[in-house]
Amino acid sequence: MSGVLSRLLRPARPLLSAFVDAVEPVVMAISPGQRWVVVEVSGEPGDPPMGAETGNAPPSPDDLAFYRVSRRGTVFLGHGSSLSDAVRRDVQSRRPAEAELRLRADRVVTTRLIVPAEASGFAAEIVASRLDRLTPWQPEKLLHGFHVAAKPGGDGQVTVDVVATAREIVAAGIARLAAFGLVPARVGSAGQPVEERLRIDLLRGENDTLRKTRRSRIAAATLAVLVLTFAGFLASTVALSMSASDVTEAQAALDATRRKMVGASGSGLREREAAMLEGKTPERTSFVLIDRLATILPETTYLDELDILPQSLRLAGTSTEASSLVSILEAEPALSRASFAAPVTRQEDGRDRFDISVIRAGAEGAPPP
Repeated sequence: MSGVLSRLLRPARPLLSAFVDAVEPVVMAISPGQRWVVVEVSGEPGDPPMGAETGNAPPSPDDLAFYRVSRRGTVFLGHGSSLSDAVRRDVQSRRPAEAELRLRADRVVTTRLIVPAEASGFAAEIVASRLDRLTPWQPEKLLHGFHVAAKPGGDGQVTVDVVATAREIVAAGIARLAAFGLVPARVGSAGQPVEERLRIDLLRGENDTLRKTRRSRIAAATLAVLVLTFAGFLASTVALSMSASDVTEAQAALDATRRKMVGASGSGLREREAAMLEGKTPERTSFVLIDRLATILPETTYLDELDILPQSLRLAGTSTEASSLVSILEAEPALSRASFAAPVTRQEDGRDRFDISVIRAGAEGAPPP
């Protein structure tokens, strides 16, 4: 079933992904989650410089500074070897919380490229083509990420921030956090403030299982809302169709009752009783007629008088389209034999005064009440 559903949703995936991209920041802003941020600080004098092979001496736990970041603020928890037992238990019990590893500035390369705004869509290709000149590592031995500015500068140029480092440096950092029960979702540079979410992830989301889960839930909720909306639309359509069918059946029953009454009374049924029964049809109902007049008359037409009689009605007022009123009224199924009861006269304001009489539906040849 999941395979069939996946094939059905394949054409809509780009649109769904774009919607999730737009909604995800809102969900993150209102969610109460917290982050563990581990920052590499100045290490021992024997630490290898950037680009050199990692030595055999194990790094000190004091090289790692632990922070807990939430809406309440940023709390420094201590260095690796000085973490209290309570904090260690808290770290290990909050494994689903997001964790970030910030590498020392001397273990990464950070640079900024300037590209034309028109070329911002090719930022990945531009960065990849310049990596061999920006870093001391071979391309197959490094990890990199970049961030494109949302808006171009006044000169029409866009800035692209790039961060890169060796794969072995990232792997060593991840291995160090494993001893504390943390698996970093993102890895980046310590040059970015701890309070801010990491903009450039060297893992490019491969380790960010929480973000993948969050995006999957947003997509699933969106699809559920769409399905429910479509189901509601279908239900409304069916209900409307059934209502129209009920109205038709009721009208047919009313017609049958009318015929039975006429047949039972023979020719002795009084004309006024027949007229009263006829007046119960929607075409003969006054409020329905007034509503139809308000709909079909032009907006520049104003009525001073409206007399509604059982057999006819009279309309008097002013309009800039008086000559077309007769044809408009004649086109209405509930009306017929519209005519001017008095000559049309032009007023000083340029509007025409009219007086029109109209026969109501079913009234032709009927005796006056």
